[in-house]
Amino acid sequence: MNHTTLTFHGGLRTIGGTIISLQYGDSRIIFDFGLVYSPQNHIFDGQIKLRKSSVVRDYLKLGLIPSIDGVYSKEDLPDHSTLISADTYPGNTAILISHLHLDHMGAMGMIDPSVPVYMTEDSLSLYQTLDEIGEGVQRNRSYQSCKYNQPFTVGEISITPIQVDHDVLGACAFHIQTPDGAILYTGDLRMHGAHPERIQSFIQKANEIGFDAVIMEGTTLSSEEELAEETLVSNKALPEDLVTETMIPSKMAEVLKATNGIGIFNIYHRNIDRIRGILQAGVESGRKVVLEAETAQIALNHLGAQNFLVFQSEEIRQAPVPKWQTRLFNKVSTISYKQINQHPDQYFVQNSYDRSLELFDLNVENGIYLHSNGVPLGSFDPAFQNLERVLQLIGLERVLIGTGGHAIPQHLKYIVDELDPATLIPLHSFYPERLKPKNGVQLLPQYGKTYLLSEGKITEQ
Repeated sequence: MNHTTLTFHGGLRTIGGTIISLQYGDSRIIFDFGLVYSPQNHIFDGQIKLRKSSVVRDYLKLGLIPSIDGVYSKEDLPDHSTLISADTYPGNTAILISHLHLDHMGAMGMIDPSVPVYMTEDSLSLYQTLDEIGEGVQRNRSYQSCKYNQPFTVGEISITPIQVDHDVLGACAFHIQTPDGAILYTGDLRMHGAHPERIQSFIQKANEIGFDAVIMEGTTLSSEEELAEETLVSNKALPEDLVTETMIPSKMAEVLKATNGIGIFNIYHRNIDRIRGILQAGVESGRKVVLEAETAQIALNHLGAQNFLVFQSEEIRQAPVPKWQTRLFNKVSTISYKQINQHPDQYFVQNSYDRSLELFDLNVENGIYLHSNGVPLGSFDPAFQNLERVLQLIGLERVLIGTGGHAIPQHLKYIVDELDPATLIPLHSFYPERLKPKNGVQLLPQYGKTYLLSEGKITEQ
């Protein structure tokens, strides 16, 4: 007799790297397939070189991807590996990607091409742009798309993607139904983004179709020592001191209007809403926005926007130009640092961390550096000290104007209470135990154990 099992391979007490396997009979889905975000512990420090000929073997050895049967190509596995390769695995497997952040999709290129990998149509559209500009994952393979609110099946497992709001295009939750019950996997989500109505719709849709257990992210949860336990109460209101995505343009414009010199910004350009906000801040402050070529291509493809210039440094001018950049430069006007330096107070210029040295060519006197959730994200990243060093060298003040992609604790509790699951499985958090259900039971799973879903209840097998 077939039954439904759940196995957790990653993400239980880390930020990201969530990899969960759900199996019914000979059919199986795995969601997501990313890498843990931990720059302070990352072995690829810029000095150890990645071996392109043995990426999967090396990642398996380093524990960066899980040892799961039926996922990897035979030629990618180590000699004498006990893992079953995808071509000899007897079952039917599919991978689900909830959204395009590296901690949820960074390893999806390592999956054998015969295993289908699904993401929403919006995500696939964004991924095609990312791949075009050189930000695709390791190795090439094809991907399948799915539509919000439209079920598709893997064997007798039915999957329905439900749109949520996160700081990346295409983010969704997955409702997963088997003959034994239903699981709701939230992916990453927030209520203070540009589309809070998506969260209310998600809650309504999920409650309509029903579920037995919720697997929920808890990124923002702090320890009880940092945050008194009684403060974790359900409240959908936005705290007065919380910056929302829609506030960012006016806050940036306010700072830019008070700045006599150049405006610099650092963002994570997978957040399309933030790019839109940057362009709006440029309009409100009367400055011309100057984007790096990669961000400009994203803006062109996904916003249809052209009210910006593209920064073309001496480095870019002297380097071989890829075809996509040639096409971009034919559509959008470029600008050099010499042109910007004639009137620096008229410009709002993008500068990503890896291009920090470009700041040396710009006249940054009386300027401002707006750090808006771009890399490095905080002092836990060794790169943060490098950025501070560069900014100190040129005397450029750094101001933080941004907002996170994850629901704050009281919003997490609100969502959980509105869903009111019989079983809550919190993860993607350093302190998952802090997120408790209103009426149901909390399950904190462990690696190496298998859990059984039967008659709507989850028990350790």
